[in-house]
Amino acid sequence: MRDLRLALPVALAWAALAALSAHAALLSAAAACAGIAAIACLALAHLGRRRLPSLAADALRSLALGLGFACPLLLAADGVVASGFEACDELTLLLLGQAAPTEVVITGCTGEGGERGALRSAMLLRGPEAPLTIGGSATGACDAWLDGSRWLLTCAELSLSEPAAWAAWAGPLRDGLLQASAQLPGVGGELLPGLSIGDERRVSPQLRTAMLETGLSHLTAVSGANCVIVVGAAFQGAAALGARRPVRVLVAAGALAAFVVLVTPEPSVVRAGAMASIGLLGIATGRRSGALAVLSLAVLGVLVLQPHLATSPGFALSALATCGLIVHARPITAVLARALPTPIAALISVPLAAQLWCTPVLVGLDARVSLVAVLANLLAGPAAPVVTLVGLVACLVAPLAPAVAIGCAWVGWIPAAWIAEVAMVAQQLPAAQIPWPGAPWGVLAASAMLALVTIGHARSSLGRGIAAALVLGAVVGLGAAWPGIRLGSLADWRIAQCDVGQGSATIVRHEGATVLIDAGEDPARVRRCLGMLGVQRVDMLVLTHFDVDHAGGAQALVGRTGLLVYGPLDDRAGPVVDELAAGGAATHEARRGDAWQVGGMRIEALWPVGETEPGNDASVAVSVDWPGDPQADGAVELVVLGDLGAGSQSRLLRAGVPAAAVVVVAHHGSADQLPALYRRLGASAGLVGVGENDYGHPTDAALRLVQEAGGVPLRTDVLGTIALAVDEAGLRLWSERMGLDADAADGVGGQP
Repeated sequence: MRDLRLALPVALAWAALAALSAHAALLSAAAACAGIAAIACLALAHLGRRRLPSLAADALRSLALGLGFACPLLLAADGVVASGFEACDELTLLLLGQAAPTEVVITGCTGEGGERGALRSAMLLRGPEAPLTIGGSATGACDAWLDGSRWLLTCAELSLSEPAAWAAWAGPLRDGLLQASAQLPGVGGELLPGLSIGDERRVSPQLRTAMLETGLSHLTAVSGANCVIVVGAAFQGAAALGARRPVRVLVAAGALAAFVVLVTPEPSVVRAGAMASIGLLGIATGRRSGALAVLSLAVLGVLVLQPHLATSPGFALSALATCGLIVHARPITAVLARALPTPIAALISVPLAAQLWCTPVLVGLDARVSLVAVLANLLAGPAAPVVTLVGLVACLVAPLAPAVAIGCAWVGWIPAAWIAEVAMVAQQLPAAQIPWPGAPWGVLAASAMLALVTIGHARSSLGRGIAAALVLGAVVGLGAAWPGIRLGSLADWRIAQCDVGQGSATIVRHEGATVLIDAGEDPARVRRCLGMLGVQRVDMLVLTHFDVDHAGGAQALVGRTGLLVYGPLDDRAGPVVDELAAGGAATHEARRGDAWQVGGMRIEALWPVGETEPGNDASVAVSVDWPGDPQADGAVELVVLGDLGAGSQSRLLRAGVPAAAVVVVAHHGSADQLPALYRRLGASAGLVGVGENDYGHPTDAALRLVQEAGGVPLRTDVLGTIALAVDEAGLRLWSERMGLDADAADGVGGQP
């Protein structure tokens, strides 16, 4: 019960920080209001202790404690989560992990505001050609802008510095493990460093996707189990040498700190390390606390030191999975043990409890659930500790005895290969991924399921009330923070189709330059897509025509556009063009044959020809290409057809159109298409910007045209915003709702 009384206020404080983290101006005022409200709730509980029911008094005390916890969190976040970095002349960046795009923290800001030193979450979208090393820093001028609670950075001519002493020693160990496992065959060799120390640099996109879709990705995210192994080994080793308890604790703490540096302090590692530290403190002082209380204190301490983690999905998943194991693993084991042997019931209960608590966040990130995750974890889970121990030994001995490290790597390869094969096979099962309602309803449904299980498990009315409030607080915090949670994307995407509902907006970038073709209907949706993909300014905006579903969102680009290109003007065009021009955009009415060089891209107008009446059939059709085409076969990278109908498509085909790697399907996939044009284009992917509509878009016939021409139709109403990376291997796909990093040719989500 004491655990629940601590967990509830911490959850409320976390929810408050997550909800307000994107609004820096409100943090100080919110902290003051939280303090006043905490005092008021505590006073009310005390004054009414004889008149109020005990449940109400306990609820007031929990609320007071939660508001009290929120005060330091909000004060710590003030100026940390959101601060004026765009005004800085020079930033210093520090790399803490191996994420892509590179996750960094900002340690210094020099400019009109002076020096500001703190941990501030940032994502380096474009940086130095030479990669940063973990623990290394880079100093230089950067363009910075705020996307929710995270700063996005593009930097050039950065001065790189070697890692500090606290991180430099770990680099050779990580590299040594990579070298020791370099000769290991197949997917087991790719996975070994990830299972051992969370180093996923060699994991292929296909294997990473398989691990994610089968619920095994947590095995490569270093967490509490890894910390327990390290701390336990160090503690018992010191005990075997006859050390007293204080010495054992110090040795275990030192091993824990070194392990965190070795595996890099990512969100799950920070949470696990904080819990282990609190546990060691309890051993040193002789005071033991419940597991849920330790988790609550760890979450609170981490958020005080690093407030930006309040909106980190990785941190939330780590904390929720641990909470699920604490609360439900034993009860689930007891229920399953009625029909199964207890050891098997215990093995099943661990992934089932973690999956139950993580589902509200998982379905918010990706509107699908896996029915094979428990089975995959049951088969793969027992092999993970073996890989961790053997791989860690290989990592530690690699610089001193490479031959021993290689031998250990071969031993660890056997269970690593087993885990990888489980993921690859389970991914092919029919129930590997099934659809689930998207946010917010999918999140609410998953949360309601969790709440019912939690309330049913509670043994008293007070426990049920606190459990329900705990789950409700987590849901409210997640929902409030959702606009500020940045979803991942391909680091090297070149072409993106924004989910703007029933409309179109296509983004192309190359060598730091960005071209946006159409802007959908709603400025807010375009602005959201640009923020998600890290696009601050558009060098060239093409409005194919002035229907509202193509030009209505152009208001979001005012003051952010260098060149505006458009088709024949109609009555709706004047205000749009004038507003963009007033914001500083140069303007040009396009005709076939016009061409522009934007960064390393060549944009050419393919349509209209001559004088054409405004409307769908006068849409500006463009091709986009850049030098060094990895699919060098005479094809351009992208052709966008606007809303051209079959008649205009026929005239365009006769006038000449190049083959293309990607095509934006005309008129949102209407039936008015020319099959010969799509055969000529021969695109590997057909992007369809579409939302809820009464027109029947996209039609099965239009989707079949793309497929019959050898491509995959990719729909924004199914996948959300879509990003494609183009390289020698072809096209790689990421989607907002499915979070994939796979070959676009696999056709994920593209079937009619």
